[in-house]
Amino acid sequence: MIGNTNDDGRTPMRNFSNEEISSNMLLQQGGIATCLPFQQSLLNCITQKSALVALSYILIANAIYLQRRSHLRKMTKRKLLQIRTTREEGVNIGLHVTNILAWQVFVTSIFPILEPLSRMCGFVSFYYFYPNANGCGIIFEPLSVQHLPMKKRQRSQLRLDWHKFSFNVGKIGRDGFRHPPSVQRNLPHIDAPLLQMKHWPWRRKHKKINDKIK
Repeated sequence: MIGNTNDDGRTPMRNFSNEEISSNMLLQQGGIATCLPFQQSLLNCITQKSALVALSYILIANAIYLQRRSHLRKMTKRKLLQIRTTREEGVNIGLHVTNILAWQVFVTSIFPILEPLSRMCGFVSFYYFYPNANGCGIIFEPLSVQHLPMKKRQRSQLRLDWHKFSFNVGKIGRDGFRHPPSVQRNLPHIDAPLLQMKHWPWRRKHKKINDKIK
C-alpha cells in the first residue's frame, strides 16, 4: 500500500495526540523509577564491598607489621600495639592522633614495599615516633644486630627522620663546621652514626673554611 505523501514526495510527520504523549511520558517515568532503586542498590553494594576490602587490607597489613616486629623484638603483638597506641605523658591529643595516622600510612602504604626491599639488603625497617621533638621517622637496622641491646643497635642504624632540632647557622670554623648562633627547626634529615652523620645536611662539615685569623 502506498502511503500518503506531500506534493514534494515526502511522507508527512504524524501528529501525536495529547493522550499518546502523556502515555509515553508515563511509560518513560515508570522505567526510570524502576531503574533508580536497582542502581541505588548496586551502588550501595559496591560501596559496602569496597569498604569491606579496605578494612580487611588495613587489618591484614597491621597484623603482618605487628607479627614482624613481635618476631624481631621478642615481644607480644598486644604489647607492641599498646606501646604504639598509648598516648605518652605530655603529648597533646592532636599530636597523638597525627602520630597514629602517620603510623598507619607507613604500615599500609610504605611498609609492604619497603620491608621486602630492606630485607634484600639485610636490613629491617621500623616506624618511630619522637614525642618530645614533634616528629617521626623510619629506622633501618641490620638484621644481624637484632639480638643486641638497643644502645648497641643504635650505632648501626640509618634513620630518615623529620622532627624538631637545633643547628648552628654562624660562620664556618676551621674544623669545617658552623659556629653559633643556632636556630631550631622542624626539618627532614638523615642520621647515620657509622658514617658520622647527624642531622645531615643541616649539620655537616663544609669544605670551604674561613681564612686564618692573622
